Amino acid sequence: MPKIHNLDEQVEEHFEFIVKGHRYRFRHMNTEELEHLKEIEDDDEKTKKYFYSFISAIDKKSPNWESISKKMIVPQLRKFTEMIKVEFGS
Repeated sequence: MPKIHNLDEQVEEHFEFIVKGHRYRFRHMNTEELEHLKEIEDDDEKTKKYFYSFISAIDKKSPNWESISKKMIVPQLRKFTEMIKVEFGS
């Protein structure tokens, strides 16, 4: 019998994180969205804006991600970057 790989097993559509007491959800990109990211990756501002479009506030009273990201301190930014590397495997 051939080995069957279940690509749906242990896969989440998103991951959550907290910064400055606010909860956010980062939705994983699909392959089409990832291709678009590759098309704009030479433009840092467009890439950042596109990347941030996958992040949404979980709590209604939380500010939008773009505004809270501007208020992060360097250790939070470092942790955010490490989280992204872990979640995306690079």
